[in-house]
Amino acid sequence: MARRFARPPHFDSRPVEQFLSGEWAARRQQHRLTKRQRRSAGLRRRLTRTFALLALFAVALTSFLTVNAAFRALNTVAPELGLSSLNWKNSPYSPQSPDAPVRTAQQRADTQRWQELGRAAGKALWRSSLTAAFFSFLLAVVLAAIVTSQITRPLSRLADAARRLEAGERNLQLPIPPRQDEVRDLTLTFNSLTTSLGRQEAWRRGLMADIAHDLRTPLSVLRSEIEAMQDGVNPTDDAGLLRLHGEVLLLARLVTDLRTLSLAESGAMDFHVQVLDAAEVLRGLLPGYQRQAAEVGVTLTLSAPVPVALSADPDRLMQVLHNLLSNALRYAAPGPVELSAYSEGQWACLRVRDHGPGFRPDDLSRAFERFYRADASRTRDPGGLRSSGLGLAIARALTEAQGGQIEAKNHPAGGAEFTVRLPGGEVEPG
Repeated sequence: MARRFARPPHFDSRPVEQFLSGEWAARRQQHRLTKRQRRSAGLRRRLTRTFALLALFAVALTSFLTVNAAFRALNTVAPELGLSSLNWKNSPYSPQSPDAPVRTAQQRADTQRWQELGRAAGKALWRSSLTAAFFSFLLAVVLAAIVTSQITRPLSRLADAARRLEAGERNLQLPIPPRQDEVRDLTLTFNSLTTSLGRQEAWRRGLMADIAHDLRTPLSVLRSEIEAMQDGVNPTDDAGLLRLHGEVLLLARLVTDLRTLSLAESGAMDFHVQVLDAAEVLRGLLPGYQRQAAEVGVTLTLSAPVPVALSADPDRLMQVLHNLLSNALRYAAPGPVELSAYSEGQWACLRVRDHGPGFRPDDLSRAFERFYRADASRTRDPGGLRSSGLGLAIARALTEAQGGQIEAKNHPAGGAEFTVRLPGGEVEPG
């Protein structure tokens, strides 16, 4: 039994090794590309054959109808010459017919000329039909080659671009066909797809670089602090442990913010929308920030003279306002930070304004970018909490996910101003 299933001496294990090393996968990929190229050429051949066969069929049908019509016309003239039809052998005037009368020499000569005329006409018609079929076939092949080339050329470009896209190339833009047809629409869609993929790829690389940088900083601090404690350079006291705890909190907050931002931008976050009073929401926000505001010399003021109804998830709305108010306390100069609620058409608006230095032009255009921070010399961290650089990005993502808008600008009188617009009630008349 062992000899029966033993490996033969000529067994070659190289195919298995090639498969395990990845060479087999590369060969299969090359085989698929070759099949796609053959498929494109096969499409051209099929279209060319179809055009040629249609041309031959049209010529054959036309020739048959023409010959049939010509012989019918000749048969209508035959009785005038003493013949019932061109098939004179079945005619009563045929010598083989038992009822054939005695014909004169003139009648026999007319019959013979008529027969020769019919045969000559038939040969001429068939000859012209064959000539027309031959040249029609050649013309159909040439025209089919031109037409199919115009049809398949953009498709071949699309197939080649799709292969390059599959191989990892993202910056692909195909020339737009001049004709307003489906191929043009497909090309425009492909170009839009590659542009979107290129932006996403650039965004992903930037995000990974930012995440690596922002994770590396607290990890480096943790490592240096722990190593200093291990070497006896820094004492293992409450102050050192507090510093380590702060770095751990920053890491945890960064991971939580990244998860929140990812869920909001992907549409995977659940929102429990309710009708809320914007003024009550702002009043509930103030007590938790009074101590931090006092630390930096800021007073919090609220302006909401009338109830303002809005539709939002209360927890997510509170998270948006927390991020905006924390940002204001981080940059505001000593003085008031104003919170207000009002209606603006179909929107319920919540505004947070500080009296700090405001945005620089470069900072204003990038205010909602993830991991973007303004000049560190102009910031402070109330409560000892460092920024993760994601607060404003999360505020925008959560607002837009609830059908709202968020805007950042410099107030004409100075300071930065954030406005959150959410679906709400109409402006009351009067």
